[in-house]
Amino acid sequence: MKNYGAYQTTICSEIRFSGIGLHSGKEIHVRVHPAPADFGVRFKRGDVLNSESVKVSPFSVLSTQLATSIKCGELPISTIEHISAAFYGMGVDNVLVEVFGAEIPILDGSALPFVNMINEVGIKTLTRKRKYLKINRKIVIEKDGKLIEMLPSRFMKITTHIDFDNPFIGYQKAFVNITPETFAKELAPARTFGFKKDVDQLWSLGLAKGGSLDNAVVIDNDKVLNPGGLRMPDELVKHKALDLLGDLALIGYRFFGHVRAYKSGHLINNIFARSLLISTDLYSIIELEEELEAIGSDIPAIERSFATA
Repeated sequence: MKNYGAYQTTICSEIRFSGIGLHSGKEIHVRVHPAPADFGVRFKRGDVLNSESVKVSPFSVLSTQLATSIKCGELPISTIEHISAAFYGMGVDNVLVEVFGAEIPILDGSALPFVNMINEVGIKTLTRKRKYLKINRKIVIEKDGKLIEMLPSRFMKITTHIDFDNPFIGYQKAFVNITPETFAKELAPARTFGFKKDVDQLWSLGLAKGGSLDNAVVIDNDKVLNPGGLRMPDELVKHKALDLLGDLALIGYRFFGHVRAYKSGHLINNIFARSLLISTDLYSIIELEEELEAIGSDIPAIERSFATA
């Protein structure tokens, strides 16, 4: 099972796509451009004259209501979590995302369309080493009955727990050892979900104008309203893991650690990401001296540490 490598990457050629914005209900066009080493993942408003690109960061997050939105100058770009998760999960480090509107199209509500587009154009390995964040000591954040913690690990792992007062969902748990393969197979297909009563209320307030059964799993009491049902039995809890990974991707490093989350959401995800970055005594920034070909590779034997200051 191939893991992430020692060197930075970008996409081989430009990606273009369009779709409906979940919040606005408008069609939005997006171009994803290849970028050089150390450029990072940056977003730009293509519909605004002289718009500057903004490198993603937990500190550039403008809002976590219903989705993760970042500041691009004085303007927002919303719903970035699924495409950010796709870049992270598939091992893409450097791209410029040019958005001709105020949000990333929701597409089918998952990260799978982004994975397919990345696979279609291919990934190019660059000559500059990739930096990783290696957790050395546990960090824990709790807020309003929700919890996220990250523990030291030789791997990139996520465990998510959800617990809803709903007969269809109830308590669920999912664990994923993250590689490009497991991300594409286990996390990327998981769609966003919501309850019919909440969707009806959002529509009455003029929100979620682009929401439909084509881009979200909708639950009504004890059943799924989507004709095809769930894509996998644990789709809902795995979508929480997808969102969490997309929000943690704003840190700017892939991590060696085990993230465990209980009732996570965009707000606590962002609080955790900010807290982690400023807790420089809890982690090291490292490079790998060789490619990680297998998930069982011994990280400490091949790493080179850097100062976190």
